[in-house]
Amino acid sequence: AADIHTRSRSRSRSLRMRRPGRGRSRSSASRSNVLLCPGLLFSSKRYEDMRRELLKLGHPRVEVLPVKSWDWLPSLLLGEPFGWYLDRMEGLAADLLEDSSVLSVVGHSAGGWLSRIWLSGETYNGKRYNNNSVETLLTLGTPHLSVEEYPFGRVKESRRGEEGLAMSKSARSSSLQFANEFAGAPKLLAQGCEVVCVAGSAVDGSEGDWLTQASYKSTCRAYEGVDGDGVCPVESAILPGCSESLVVRDVGHGPSNLRPWYGSPLVVGEWDLLLR
Repeated sequence: AADIHTRSRSRSRSLRMRRPGRGRSRSSASRSNVLLCPGLLFSSKRYEDMRRELLKLGHPRVEVLPVKSWDWLPSLLLGEPFGWYLDRMEGLAADLLEDSSVLSVVGHSAGGWLSRIWLSGETYNGKRYNNNSVETLLTLGTPHLSVEEYPFGRVKESRRGEEGLAMSKSARSSSLQFANEFAGAPKLLAQGCEVVCVAGSAVDGSEGDWLTQASYKSTCRAYEGVDGDGVCPVESAILPGCSESLVVRDVGHGPSNLRPWYGSPLVVGEWDLLLR
């Protein structure tokens, strides 16, 4: 059987290969509650199978952030900030921490870098979030590093309440660049939160369809010879300085009949090994 992934610990720079295998169920008494954060234009319903699998693997409570696909549109089309998303994270995380002192956050796609903003403790759109009880942030196919050169353009954001905060022009107009300027892995690690990045290796951009090529090019300005999950390139999904990274082979960005995705049971069992 083919190896399913390459795993690396950023601190040691070592690489280990491992064959496919279901994650082992552990006692719920020793496991964290989990908050699942949907990706751009995804609704909560797309994560129900992932949620059920994590419960089977021993997590006492697993909740998906309540999001509808159309909730994203004001931010995408009008440049509205993502405060609505972070506020929902704040409320659901508080609920999950009522019956556990340990919380893991799993962010898919844009949900990963939005979670970094929520964890940073920096003022975003006039509000500061304080989340020192999160033990691990695990991101799935998150384009942490992106030039954001979308073929359809990008609407400049209209965030407020940050006038006194020194930042670059790009960070002031883009929440992703804000995350990279104020919520990098070293900062989260210093706050006691492990940062784990999972990337799918499934589609070479040279052989991908128009959507894959456009996605890769808008993220890293190239698609020929670029490997990724069909939407997010591997090189963009691994945040510099992260605690650990995992490249999972033949895994796509979202649910598909063509191949497994991050929420498929076998794949969940692999990355769940990196959570408490």
